[in-house]
Amino acid sequence: MLGALIITLMRRVSISKRLTLVLRHKPEILGLTPDERGYVPLEGLLSSFERKWRVRSDEVLDVLLSDEERFEVSNGKVRARYGHSYHVDPGNPLKPDEVPPVLYHGTVESAWRSISKTGIKPMGRAFVHLSASVDKAIQVAHRRKGRRVLLEIDGRELARRRKVWKASNLVYLTDYVPPELITSHRYI
Repeated sequence: MLGALIITLMRRVSISKRLTLVLRHKPEILGLTPDERGYVPLEGLLSSFERKWRVRSDEVLDVLLSDEERFEVSNGKVRARYGHSYHVDPGNPLKPDEVPPVLYHGTVESAWRSISKTGIKPMGRAFVHLSASVDKAIQVAHRRKGRRVLLEIDGRELARRRKVWKASNLVYLTDYVPPELITSHRYI
């Protein structure tokens, strides 16, 4: 029983990773062309996924619908909410009072040395990812090797100076965070 559960979980993780690869970085792998907001036709994704990786459509749909924080299914289309390495139009930016007063960014000490001087840049992504949750930012920091650092950003002032978008309940996007808007840092 436990073995079957472990295999099921491993399969879900594998499907999720492939969805992330296709929807965030390489839709062309499945012959898909995203629209300006990053959406691709759901049926096209499901049928292409099944042909290429022999994964049933119901399994893919289950992963998409169970992770509404990372994926969005709407009107017969699907997209990754954030994390794109290609440009997507995130929609209308938020007003300063719609942004949490404090946003967080998890990183590592080696990156912090540069960030403290030059700010947070998108690097290989289309946008900088910030979190409304300390836990989410810490989770992001733990994906990297090195001494981890939690940064606090003045969210409202950021929205006064730069465009800020809400990608999900926990993730906010911007093109750049100036270093003077990083109000504190602490090792975690």
